[in-house]
Amino acid sequence: MPAATILENLREAWEVPRDLLLGRYPPFVTGGSLPRGHVPVFVFHSLERSSFERKARHLAENGYVTLSADEYLAVIGGDRPAPERAVLLTFDDGRRSLWTVGRPILERYGLRGVVFLVPGRMTEATPPAAPGEATDDSPPPVDNSPGRTEALLTWQEVMSLRSSGLLSFHSHTLTHARIHVSPTLSGFVTPEMRRGYRALDLPAVRIGGSDIFGEEVPLGTPLFASLPRLAEAPQFFEDEGIRARSVDAVARAGGEAFFRHPGWRSSLRRALGPLPPEGRWETAQERVEAVRRELFESRRLIEERVGQSVALLCYPWHTFGPTAVAVARDAGYRGQFGGKLAGLPIALAGGDPERIPRVGEDYLELLPGRGRQTLGSVLRTKWGRRFSRRA
Repeated sequence: MPAATILENLREAWEVPRDLLLGRYPPFVTGGSLPRGHVPVFVFHSLERSSFERKARHLAENGYVTLSADEYLAVIGGDRPAPERAVLLTFDDGRRSLWTVGRPILERYGLRGVVFLVPGRMTEATPPAAPGEATDDSPPPVDNSPGRTEALLTWQEVMSLRSSGLLSFHSHTLTHARIHVSPTLSGFVTPEMRRGYRALDLPAVRIGGSDIFGEEVPLGTPLFASLPRLAEAPQFFEDEGIRARSVDAVARAGGEAFFRHPGWRSSLRRALGPLPPEGRWETAQERVEAVRRELFESRRLIEERVGQSVALLCYPWHTFGPTAVAVARDAGYRGQFGGKLAGLPIALAGGDPERIPRVGEDYLELLPGRGRQTLGSVLRTKWGRRFSRRA
């Protein structure tokens, strides 16, 4: 196993003990109770049929109440008491497994949730005649051919899910963007990076005055140190002429076939020439305008297309800075969601609606009730799954 993989495995193994020491988990995660008024928020991404159904059954059989977005905001705002055993289910990105896996299970157990959409990456494609369930534990198949958003729900699927009354749709920003923040080279765009959900992790690239994303970024494009768009950092715009050298080298050598040859990284590094590249950083005004577009335009599009008020914002990669918080407030978001937050394991009535913590779906079956798991068993499954993918 490569040394880099070993180090990454060790980092992830230390993540949970570290976060426990920092007070980032609610008490039920370590075997404690769930007092009335504690409403844990769980985050899901891709759904696997047997895993998601098992979690749904745990909620239903133990009398848990899944809140709507409006009900959750009322609880956090102190306008109504939380029902006993209340939880909030959130689904990031609006992935297609909500259609193929999630909808039938939500309907079967009468569960509700909140979906955070990325409207700038969505398409108009016609959905299947009816949602079908996956037949095993694998994520539903994704069309990996080039295109903008095959991995995400279409607008038509969103409208069908909306009509079910089980889900409401809110903002995960307009484009879920990462940006280059330094001229330090970190790699090159490969075919795998543009496919499925991995396309959401590619930094935006400025071509001809506009940022392009994901599947549209040319193969061989150099990648530099990056951060989420809503972090407190200006974007670095590398010189387009430098980028063209590696992109052209890939195109001349056969496109995707280029990456099957040993030494392709060294070839692209030589094609780039001297590093660091020339370029410029965006101005403070440009950065604020970019953040405003991500937050204002996302809310406008979802409200226009779905026909509901958008009150909630989820920060991609759980990363945000003071500018993003101020712009979100200005845009009219009433609740802003992150991930685990130091010293804030759970949001309570009267708390800060601009800093709502969430925990991963892995910990849902630690909620009190029949069939409750232990943290040790959850971690063994979690780490085994992660490490086996890297073996």
